[in-house]
Amino acid sequence: MTLQDKLQIVLITYNRKKYLKRTLDEILAEGSPIRDFSITILDNASTDGTSELIDEYCTKFPNITHIRHKINIGGCANVCRGYEYGVSSGKEYVWVLCDDDRYDFSNWKAVEDLVNKKTDIICVSNYSFPTEKDQQDLKYQLFQLTFVPALICRAELITDNVMMNMYNGIYTMFQSPCIVISAINKKKQIKVLSQPIVFNGFQSDDACTDVSYTRGLKKGESILDRTKNNQWVLGYANILSLLNNKSIMTECLETAIVYKDICNSWKNFYDCLGVQLGGKDRFNYFYEVYHLLSDARKREINARYASAIQLWLKQAGFPVRMTLSMRASSIQMGFKRIKLFVKIKTAALKDRIRIYLKRKK
Repeated sequence: MTLQDKLQIVLITYNRKKYLKRTLDEILAEGSPIRDFSITILDNASTDGTSELIDEYCTKFPNITHIRHKINIGGCANVCRGYEYGVSSGKEYVWVLCDDDRYDFSNWKAVEDLVNKKTDIICVSNYSFPTEKDQQDLKYQLFQLTFVPALICRAELITDNVMMNMYNGIYTMFQSPCIVISAINKKKQIKVLSQPIVFNGFQSDDACTDVSYTRGLKKGESILDRTKNNQWVLGYANILSLLNNKSIMTECLETAIVYKDICNSWKNFYDCLGVQLGGKDRFNYFYEVYHLLSDARKREINARYASAIQLWLKQAGFPVRMTLSMRASSIQMGFKRIKLFVKIKTAALKDRIRIYLKRKK
């Protein structure tokens, strides 16, 4: 069997006619090793001429299948569906591509070799690794593989649990890491190409400007608070909770935070926590990130935001005696008290319900 028989390619797109044309021209060019591969394009109900452009390519390349959704299901749901189609193809490997990236296939032979060795995960991008040595480090591997087209994986890695985690985690904006994290938990093999195949189009000079979490949603209609207030770090922290190893969770999150395109520095991150995740209605978002950090980082946050956290807790309705105990040196203990308080209140409510039901009988 050739690699063409083993690899299913799925490309997701929405309203990116200009960039999709560039992408298709590169992957379908004369000399492209994937020119004749089976390629399914999932079109998220585009309205800018993208659908018509795909149809034009379909007439020239019979190996392309165009599936246009009747409604826009959202970019992350389209990623999930991409992996579904990949698995459904029955092929051994799946590669989901986006519509605005750049390609260099000069190192494609390395992909063929790794597939023939039945490598579990092949990382075909490497712009996030500080050094070549870091390409062997799990925290950098996982961070790089948040870039969807960087991942070529064995279809068998996409289990029922992984697929459900991907759909359930749509609010995080991180779908492909569900596959990678499951593989890490199972100690599967990850290989990074020293010479990349895919380059992030967002980093190019003519990059698309709209990469927001609300892209495609209509103004004037209701949008989930979680979607409106989502931040990259918050979503990543949520998806990292799938890791079995707590220390790896912390290392992965802290590595990503200081990356130049995320927060770039701890100062910027602390400012983001205070401004973007602050407020009584979003205190839970703050904690979702906070509890994954190292003790040293927690102490820095405690010193900076102690009074603000006390205020948020008061506004949220927690007892005054609890919020007064939340000094800079004891915020972590305060969080534990909050959990205990909620647990006690929940248990008391359950007891009341049981008594009420007995009386009804």
